[in-house]
Amino acid sequence: MEKNIIELITPVFFVLVVVELLWSLFSSKPFYRFKDSINNLSAGIFMQIFTVFISLGLMAIYTWVYAKFGILNISNDSWVGWIACFILADFFYYWYHRFAHEINIFWASHVAHHQSEDYNFTVALRQGVTQNTFSLPFYLPLAVMGFPPVMFLLCIQINFAYQFWLHTRAIPKLGFFEWIFNTPSQHRVHHGRDPKYIDKNYAGTFAIWDRMFGSYKEEEEEPIFGIVKPMQTWSPVWTQFHYFEELLLMSLKTKNWKDKFLVWFTPPGWKPKDLGEFVTPPEIDRTTYQKFNTHIPYTLLAYSITQFFFGLGASMIYIEFKRELPLLEMCALGFYVLWTLWNIGAIFELKTSGMVSELIRLASIAALTYIYPFDFTHVERLAAVLPVETLQYLPVLMKEVAVISFCILGGFLISQKRFFSIKGYTPKTV
Repeated sequence: MEKNIIELITPVFFVLVVVELLWSLFSSKPFYRFKDSINNLSAGIFMQIFTVFISLGLMAIYTWVYAKFGILNISNDSWVGWIACFILADFFYYWYHRFAHEINIFWASHVAHHQSEDYNFTVALRQGVTQNTFSLPFYLPLAVMGFPPVMFLLCIQINFAYQFWLHTRAIPKLGFFEWIFNTPSQHRVHHGRDPKYIDKNYAGTFAIWDRMFGSYKEEEEEPIFGIVKPMQTWSPVWTQFHYFEELLLMSLKTKNWKDKFLVWFTPPGWKPKDLGEFVTPPEIDRTTYQKFNTHIPYTLLAYSITQFFFGLGASMIYIEFKRELPLLEMCALGFYVLWTLWNIGAIFELKTSGMVSELIRLASIAALTYIYPFDFTHVERLAAVLPVETLQYLPVLMKEVAVISFCILGGFLISQKRFFSIKGYTPKTV
């Protein structure tokens, strides 16, 4: 397939985000916080960019298993095959999802999705970049059964697309519908960090699996969202890999060789005896609970918003045209999008490293447009929607935006009269 379903309906996702955001504003509902939403979207962009390099390999593995070990020869024209594939794919998704909460190494691949302390449509786009890699083994029985790769790919994408609408506080319980299908109410429970809600409601599309296998929990009061040990950072990189590092450090520190192995395959919260006790999820005092946040000057906030939308636009071009861009342009675009998002997270925390890195990024873009003759006129689909003059002007525009942004950020930092630090401001949790 030229494009997958998730890419095709991504514009719909963003329209729904805007609708939910406007509804929450007019209703005075605190569903959105700017930094948290940016962090969610950044994780989604990371996922999409890394997917280019991961998905082809994973589908190659599925196709090889299908060709080598497939028992049946299920036709792509069989509607019974499509229904069976969708139900079974959802069944195997349930078990990957359950393992992803009950076994440490799988939790490390999935934890990024649960880190947000808010709950809105942007959370649906917050995904772990290694999640597809860890989930693939759970789907290989479908290949052995004989479900063709295209059928499997479409079914699992429809499953993921269905789950987008589950990530909202705006939709109440839906009565009888919840006996068969997963709903926002059931999935809110799944994202809760209240002890009674943890490790419940793993369903993707069909809620029946939770009822069948004893993992169902009905929503009582609205959950406190997030993970047991909340993230204290806006870094889109650290949020992806912090738990892998935590497991690695625990494995290195313990003196028991058996525990060095067990660390990776025990439930989250487990610790070797020489490193402490099992971490039990604590009850949350709702009267004193506060979400992680940082305060930054309005100038930096406006700057970050602007750069994020530039990065978002570049990521949309990457997702839409990545297969037609020359390899160097594709890699450069993806790299700079990720660099932009990392810098924004660091600026949200007023880190000196983020300020320096952002100035280097901007300077490197300006220098690169001088050194390398970027040419977008050969991208046929871009040429079909934009005049040749516009495509020729794109490298110039990149340079102009980079230079202007460099001057704005540099001027702001100079005005502080402190080298790369913000006078009178410190990141703090509120």
